[in-house]
Amino acid sequence: MMVGLWLALLVTALAAVLVSQDCRRIYMQLAKHQRAEHQLQVDWGRYLLERSTLASPGRIEKLAAEQYGLRAPALQEIIMVQP
Repeated sequence: MMVGLWLALLVTALAAVLVSQDCRRIYMQLAKHQRAEHQLQVDWGRYLLERSTLASPGRIEKLAAEQYGLRAPALQEIIMVQP
């Protein structure tokens, strides 16, 4: 009878250690994924800022004028076409 109790105690203690190790491992994975998520959020914010900067109308107009010699037409140069 005592051997059975000691065996049950040993099995329970071993199970507790294994569960504790699994919890620690899973928590470390969670922390790693949270850091990765945070970095992705930072990168996304930078991307949105860069996209809005590159797509600003003033920048596009400046590049069109400098690189391609384009300009906005004067009022007298605009011709309305009727459908």
